[in-house]
Amino acid sequence: MTFDGAIKAHSDWKVRLANYCQGRLTEPIDIQKLGLDNICELGKWLYGEGRKYARDAVFPELVQAHATFHRTAAKLASMVERGEASTALAQIQSRESDFGALSVRLVGMLMGFRQRYPNG
Repeated sequence: MTFDGAIKAHSDWKVRLANYCQGRLTEPIDIQKLGLDNICELGKWLYGEGRKYARDAVFPELVQAHATFHRTAAKLASMVERGEASTALAQIQSRESDFGALSVRLVGMLMGFRQRYPNG
């Protein structure tokens, strides 16, 4: 996976979660699996091929931010299940919410890796 692919994979999950809040998904989200950071494409990459960047000082922060993102996403999906979809959606769409800030931070870190490792 390229860094652009990693950014896209992250963004796709964010869109999928927003669609879930709006009732636009035909299949349910497994909240327990959503909370895990090693099942999605980016997570598989971080714990697999992406480990080649583990010596980079930012890599542990990237892994931690990704894990926190998934735990937060699972909390938002739980809110949808409790009938709080509009509140969850507002948090997904806001750059100031914990979820939004995590998302921006995660993408920023991936962009930094792309800049430092242009052939990666």
